[in-house]
Amino acid sequence: MKKLALMALLCVTLAGCSAVPDPITVVIQPVGNEMKYATTEFEVEAGQEVTIIMDNVATEKMMQHNIVFLNDASKVTEVGMAAITATGYLPDNPAIIAATPIAGAGQKTQITFTAPKKAGTYVYICTFPGHFSIMRGEMIVK
Repeated sequence: MKKLALMALLCVTLAGCSAVPDPITVVIQPVGNEMKYATTEFEVEAGQEVTIIMDNVATEKMMQHNIVFLNDASKVTEVGMAAITATGYLPDNPAIIAATPIAGAGQKTQITFTAPKKAGTYVYICTFPGHFSIMRGEMIVK
């Protein structure tokens, strides 16, 4: 009887423990030479390690891109406008969760970060001048 009670307690204890989700890698490309991401939505688990690769398949030199994750969708314009004069087109703004460096045409850049612990939808944008108003996607944290 004691063994059965101990096993039941162990099962309840283990069930209450949440395992850390495996790391995930997401590759995001633009649609050719357009100011548009081919991947406009993906899902991750709260607290998951995420590697984002910006694979800039564009061929036109002016089509430089990055991926900037924000914790507040209402800050898209603020961050996008501040990026125009920021070093590397990445402003210092508390709304930014993570960002890849700018990738020139035919280049790849990447960033690894931990997804927010709070479930929700987090917008991502390109902060190369003029792109933020069109080039957007969503990371959905479960």
